[in-house]
Amino acid sequence: MLKKLLLSPDADAGGNLPSPEPTPPASPARPEPPPAASVVLSAARSEKEVNLEAELEAERTARKDREQRINQLEDENRQLKTVTKPAKEERGWKFPFEE
Repeated sequence: MLKKLLLSPDADAGGNLPSPEPTPPASPARPEPPPAASVVLSAARSEKEVNLEAELEAERTARKDREQRINQLEDENRQLKTVTKPAKEERGWKFPFEE
């Protein structure tokens, strides 16, 4: 009976509950950005930031060149270590006019 009370939409079974009215979504109020945000967005980059960016780019380039050189050396090493098999000689009779 408890299950019938909870699941039944019949009025006599206790399922006639008032439907909750949907509440309108609250419009989010846009707060004013803090004053420091406008300074950060509009300020020019300092000399220190420019130097740090240049240093970072130089490090990235050096790392990329280093990795590329390592890959080239690994390829050369692999080629030197692989044993090339000599071409198989054909067995059998060879006639002078077939050469």
